[in-house]
Amino acid sequence: MRTHLSILCRTMSRKTTKGRESDQFLLNIIGHYAGLSLYELAKKAKWTVGRVDGTVRRLLRAQEVFIKVIERNGRRVNLVYPESQKPSNILEVPTKFLETSNPVWQREAFVYALDHVNIGISGQESPEWNEISCFKSRIPIERNSARISLKIPETFVTFYHLNEKHRTVSVNGNNILITVSGDIIETKKYPS
Repeated sequence: MRTHLSILCRTMSRKTTKGRESDQFLLNIIGHYAGLSLYELAKKAKWTVGRVDGTVRRLLRAQEVFIKVIERNGRRVNLVYPESQKPSNILEVPTKFLETSNPVWQREAFVYALDHVNIGISGQESPEWNEISCFKSRIPIERNSARISLKIPETFVTFYHLNEKHRTVSVNGNNILITVSGDIIETKKYPS
């Protein structure tokens, strides 16, 4: 009886250790690639979707991640984010992705409503964007050696329904582009 119990304890201990290792491995991927679906995470981790799902469930219970359920092309998709990246109207971009050595991106940014799904942000006034934008705003930025932070103006948040939509941020040259798509149907967190 004791031998059977000690074997069971060792097996449980190995499973717990392996689970913690899996959790940490996937959490690192989620930290680097926030907003991926379970399928996309499975491809990054080279795991099955079932293993990713189990690990994400453990991370949800541990309150390490949260999930946004969006509708994309008529399908519900679960996007996984680290708990530290709660959605907000503050946008932070690492300076290494922007050409910040010239005078742009010093004190202010120019925000443009380019169309019904795209917001353009530049460190200097853009004549092309100025011509095509529905409305624009000039906002202060905070900058340090690692990143640039700015608060998306409330008029943009309201117009684009940023609190209800999924958004993707990309950097092209010296400009930031926010693409708004897919309704957020719900945000999943593990119940307290």
